[in-house]
Amino acid sequence: MLLCWLILLSGCGPSGRDLSDANWLQLQQDMQAERAEVGRQRDLLESDRREWDERERREPVLAAVISSAALLIACGLPLLIVAGLLIQDPPADSAGEACNELLDQVVELTDAREPHRLEIDPTDP
Repeated sequence: MLLCWLILLSGCGPSGRDLSDANWLQLQQDMQAERAEVGRQRDLLESDRREWDERERREPVLAAVISSAALLIACGLPLLIVAGLLIQDPPADSAGEACNELLDQVVELTDAREPHRLEIDPTDP
């Protein structure tokens, strides 16, 4: 029976492997701090992921706008050049001016010779 008491009493006392309450409390606080750090890093990682996701959505749209604008300018520039050439004032028609000047001179000459013309009397048969 003595042997039973010795076995029972030897298992009831504190052993060297048991953690004291202070060590246990320190481990729990360390784990809580590590969890808080992991949570903070997870939140930071999530915000980075959202930022990159937003960039992936926004940048292709911006690139498409820029390339479309460049293509529109490249296609429209020749049309603008042709329109600019067609809208310019036409050169003066030297043949038309010469004809007008000749007609003016003929009219002046005919006005100068008019007294020599015969007048026809409408009452004369």
